[in-house]
Amino acid sequence: MTAATLVLTAALANWQAEIESLGGVPVLLAKVEYSESDNTLRLPADTPRRELFAHYLNQPAFATQFHQMYAAMVHHRVLDQQVYLIMLNGEKEREWIGHEEALLAHEFGHAWIKAQGYPTPRFLNDAWSCISIHTADITQHVLIRAELDRRKIDHLSFWRASIARTIAQAEKGSALWTDTGCSRAAVAAQLVDVRLGLPPQPAYEELVRRQLPSVMPVVDRLVAYLRSVDLWDKTQHRAALQTVFSELKALGEGQARD
Repeated sequence: MTAATLVLTAALANWQAEIESLGGVPVLLAKVEYSESDNTLRLPADTPRRELFAHYLNQPAFATQFHQMYAAMVHHRVLDQQVYLIMLNGEKEREWIGHEEALLAHEFGHAWIKAQGYPTPRFLNDAWSCISIHTADITQHVLIRAELDRRKIDHLSFWRASIARTIAQAEKGSALWTDTGCSRAAVAAQLVDVRLGLPPQPAYEELVRRQLPSVMPVVDRLVAYLRSVDLWDKTQHRAALQTVFSELKALGEGQARD
């Protein structure tokens, strides 16, 4: 599957057209290849607007985060040029193969939210770029899950398989996460998603509690807060971004409240 042969399902092709019609911003896709020998990310030569994708993959802060992702969406905006760049991570292809629609739909959801004028954190290529990424995820995923359900796109099968794979790795004695600021923020975002989007997952909860206990009170507060606000309302959505960012930054700095 190269950039030139990536085929969208009918549901995704229709959604792509809707997103582009909302604001005239094109949606471009690429599968980012991975070289295990030198741990590098590469773009196929036939990738449309290859230089735009490369602009982000060549940034160390972004590339570090992308290595941990299945896929990503970047809203590229320079002067009067705007593009939504959606990237599949070939490094994790063995995990997501067969679930391409779910992965791409999730990233389409991020572009769809942006196209509707919802506020989003600005990505800064610095030590705390991960906080912006996970802040956007926590707030936007609530809306994206609802929209995927409405469009009857299966996003739960891959999610459940991913959780099961994580638990299986832990049962083998693997330490899944390092106790760093970005790792704590990422795990907090994942657990908030699990609590808001799935039935109770006690094995996963216990795994997080055992390996990164400082995350748990932050997740408790964020879940309670997000259940109390209407994220479809743009004013409340903006306030939620500020609240989530503050909580994640404190967690990342090791200053979160108990």
